[in-house]
Amino acid sequence: MAAAVGSSIVLGCALAAPAQADSPGTVIAGVANGGVALARGATLLHTNKFGEYGCEDFVDAAYGRTTANGIPHDGAIAFYRQLAAKGQGHASLPAPPGALVFSQGEDGGHVDISVGNGQYESGGIQGFAPGWGDGTDNQILPSANLGSWKLVGWAYAPWSSIG
Repeated sequence: MAAAVGSSIVLGCALAAPAQADSPGTVIAGVANGGVALARGATLLHTNKFGEYGCEDFVDAAYGRTTANGIPHDGAIAFYRQLAAKGQGHASLPAPPGALVFSQGEDGGHVDISVGNGQYESGGIQGFAPGWGDGTDNQILPSANLGSWKLVGWAYAPWSSIG
């Protein structure tokens, strides 16, 4: 059934226009990878897998990566800056489904996966918003700017395939 969920997400993604002009290959890879990642991420919601500071682990798992070949621990903002330096960063919302969305607060950086409707699959929530929502570490967030956290930017995941 996950394939059906991923397929539905991919169909919805195909209609979303990117906020900046990306190459068609980048958009197609982002859409395809994002649908699979969202389906994987959905299986992790409402759990405490990865802990209260596990946003990078959550995103890496959704994309079939680890912190060794994905986003390193405590490396969300540095990872975004690397993508932005290559012209792959986007400074304003909306972010398409499956995009990596980066925010920052006084405690550090954070990364989510855009669902595409203004909501975000997120890990490590209790680390940056203790007691928020249902109290689990992995939840859907209603905003990339939750509380004092502010959007840094978004980018398509740079990985060309899902492992």
